[in-house]
Amino acid sequence: MKSYQGNVVVQDATFNLGDGQHAALVGYNGTGKSTILKMLAGVEKPDSGTISLGVSQTIGYLLQDTSQHINVTVMEYLRGETGISAIEQKLEELSKDLSHQEQLMHYGDLQDRFERCGGYNFVHRAETMLEGLGIGRDSMLHPMSNLSSGQKHKVGLVAILLRDDDILLLDEPTNNLDLPAIIWLEQYLKKSSRTILFVSHDRRFIDQIATKIVVLDWIKRTTSVTNGNYSSYLEQRERIMENQAAAHDRQQKEIAGLERRVETLRVKALRGSSWRGTDNDKFLRGFKRDRAAGSGRRAAAMEKRIEQIKRIERPTFRDRLHIEVDLEVLHGSADINLDNVVAGYPNGYTTAPISLNIPFGERVNILGTNGAGKSTLLKTMCGILKPLTGEVKPGPGVLMGNMLQEHESLPRNASAIDFLMERCKIEEVNAFQLLNHFSILPKDRAREPIKNLSPGARARLLIGLFAEQKKNVLVLDEPTNHLDLEASEALEEVLANFEGTIILVSHDRYFLERIGFDRILLLNHRELRELDDVEEYLRTAEERAQKLIRSL
Repeated sequence: MKSYQGNVVVQDATFNLGDGQHAALVGYNGTGKSTILKMLAGVEKPDSGTISLGVSQTIGYLLQDTSQHINVTVMEYLRGETGISAIEQKLEELSKDLSHQEQLMHYGDLQDRFERCGGYNFVHRAETMLEGLGIGRDSMLHPMSNLSSGQKHKVGLVAILLRDDDILLLDEPTNNLDLPAIIWLEQYLKKSSRTILFVSHDRRFIDQIATKIVVLDWIKRTTSVTNGNYSSYLEQRERIMENQAAAHDRQQKEIAGLERRVETLRVKALRGSSWRGTDNDKFLRGFKRDRAAGSGRRAAAMEKRIEQIKRIERPTFRDRLHIEVDLEVLHGSADINLDNVVAGYPNGYTTAPISLNIPFGERVNILGTNGAGKSTLLKTMCGILKPLTGEVKPGPGVLMGNMLQEHESLPRNASAIDFLMERCKIEEVNAFQLLNHFSILPKDRAREPIKNLSPGARARLLIGLFAEQKKNVLVLDEPTNHLDLEASEALEEVLANFEGTIILVSHDRYFLERIGFDRILLLNHRELRELDDVEEYLRTAEERAQKLIRSL
C-alpha cells in the first residue's frame, strides 16, 4: 500500500513476474502506475507490504535525472551510468600491482564483469543504440547540455539498455520518440531476455511487447493480472464484466424473489397469530396459530439463507468518455493553402519551399523523424510563426483549434472553471457542465489552478474548449502523449466522426489507423512529400531496426 498525505494511491498491488516475462502496467491516469514503478525501483518505500527480488537481481529504472550531468559528453554520461568508467578505473588501479593472489583474483573478477557489461564493444553498442533511437553517432562527443529534453530522454533510455540489469522498469519509454525510433525500441525489447515491466499508452507498442497485463483498478486501487497482450486483455475483460454483470442481475432477481416470499410468510404468520375467531373455534384457532408459527420459522430460515448468499458484485463501469465537437462552417472557403512557404528560423533550421493545398474536410497526417521540423511547420500553418518566404492562406471560413498553441498559452494560475467561463463567454453552470461532460476533473477540484492538472486533463480541457467554440479545423501535435488509454480512445472517436479539417502530427500507429487519413505527408531532409504507401514506410523502418539490432 502507498498513500500520500492521507490519500491512498495504491491499496493492494499484488503480482508476480517470472524471469524473462514482459508485462505492461495499465490503468487510468492517476491510478498509481508510476508510483508502483518507483517502489519497485527503490525510489520510494511502500507504507505496507513487501517487494521481493531474486538473489542478486538488479533493476534498471528509466527515469533518470540527466540535469546533474550537463557538463559531461554523451559518451561520458553513458560510461558513468552503466558503470563502465568505474570498472575501468578500478582495473587500472589494480593493474599497477598484481603481485598478490587476492588482487589478481579481484582483477579477474572485474574483467569478467567488464565483459558481461559489454565493455569491450561498448562504443559500438552505444552508437548503434543511439542511431536506433534517432541520435547520430557524432553526438557521442557532444555535451549533454547541448541536447534537447527529448534527446536527453533518449540518452537516458540508452543508458538503461546498456546496463547489465536483470529487470527493466520503463515509464512511458516511447514519449519523445518518432515512429522509426519506436519501432527500433519495440524490436529490441521483444528480443530481450530480461524481465520487463513498463507503462505505455501506445497500444500497438504494448501489443508487440507484453505477454502479461497488470491492471490497476481505478476504484479499488488494486491489481489484477491477465496473460497475453493488451488486445486479448480487452477481450477477456469485456467477457468477464458482461458475465459478472449478468450473474449479478440473476442473483439480485433471486434475492428479490426470496425477499418477497419472506414478506408473504411474515404476513401469513402475523395474520395467523392474531386470528381470534369465536369461542367454539378453539381447534381452528390452534391450527391457524400453529400454521402461523410454521410460516414464521420458514420466513426466518429464508432470511438466514438470504444473509448467507455470497454476493456477486456488479462490475463498476466507468462512464464512457464521449466527446462531441459540433461543426460550424462560416461563409466563405475553409481551405488552407501554402504558397512556396519556407518554414523555420533565421540563421537556424528551415524547410525547403512548400506548396500545399488542404481542402476543407481533408485529414492530413505529417510524419518525420524528431528534429525534421514537423512542429515548426504546424506553427507556421497556424500563424504562430511567420514564414520566412512564401505565404500561408487560410480561407475566411477557417475556425482553427490549435492544441499546441492553446496548451502552451494556458493560464497556469487560473482555474479550469474560470478559464472556460472567460474563453467561451459562458455562465458558471455551463462551465461545470463542460468539465463534467469531458471528465476533465471532479467538481470539488474545479477551482484548482490549471498548473495542478495532469497533461491528460489539460488535453481534455482543450478539447472541451474546441467543442464549445465549434472549431472546424483541428491542428494536433502528438495529441495522445500523456493521455490515458480511455482518453485516447475518446479522442479517436472525436476525430473519426469530425467532419472538419484535421492536420495532425502523431506516431501512434493504432491511433492513426482508427482515425483514417486522406493523405500522409513525410517531412524528410527539409522536403515535404506525400507517401504513396505507408505500409512500405513501416516495413522499411522495421528492416532498419532489425539490421541495427543484429549488429549489436
